[in-house]
Amino acid sequence: MAAKLGIEPGQRVEVCGDVGPALRREVKQALERGLVRSGSLDGAIVLVESLEEAAEALARLRGRLRDTGYAWFVIRKRGRAGHVDQMRMVLLARHVGMIDNKTCSIDDSRSAIRFVVPRARRGQGRPAA
Repeated sequence: MAAKLGIEPGQRVEVCGDVGPALRREVKQALERGLVRSGSLDGAIVLVESLEEAAEALARLRGRLRDTGYAWFVIRKRGRAGHVDQMRMVLLARHVGMIDNKTCSIDDSRSAIRFVVPRARRGQGRPAA
């Protein structure tokens, strides 16, 4: 799963929320280092259970993500209790200068959507939140 998420050795990655022990362990193994809790990030993996959580996480992470970084938001699949609409998260991401560019299945009940800074906007600084 870590390879599917683009996790590479040496990256600075933060994991937020209960994404499950197997995914957390796999990410740490792929990084060949521990997870980080502060400073700049190459990536983040965040469990999101509401649009409010998504908005807060996007605003908080955007200031820490390198322009080439990524934020994977893990959500429940459509039809499951607690599902968060990906298209509504896409609109939230635009407000912080990010776009979605990939989705994947995590397991039978969860999927993930990746947000990144568009190439055309890299190096231009952070937008006002």
